[in-house]
Amino acid sequence: MIKSELTWTLAEYEEAGREAPESVASTPEMCEGDLMSNEEVEAFIKDSVATLRLLHDKQSPRYEAVVEIFMADMQALVELGRLEEDEYNELIAPSNLRFHSI
Repeated sequence: MIKSELTWTLAEYEEAGREAPESVASTPEMCEGDLMSNEEVEAFIKDSVATLRLLHDKQSPRYEAVVEIFMADMQALVELGRLEEDEYNELIAPSNLRFHSI
């Protein structure tokens, strides 16, 4: 499984040659997942699910890769104590990741 960027510190962003989010740049020893408010975590999850739904509906070839990133992000939120195990299991359940048109 890939490592979620939500767990990257400033040093990891620099090592990857990527620009760190402002919150991580100003607090280099912490990761974005630790620095997000509860509201930001909730919005992140909602936005991620919306992205997955859109990619699925468009039958995007990137869908499976984005699912892998989503699963890594959700696992990171559990490990950081930002998401309960039950919520995680519900979010990553295969039946919840296969969207159906109504």
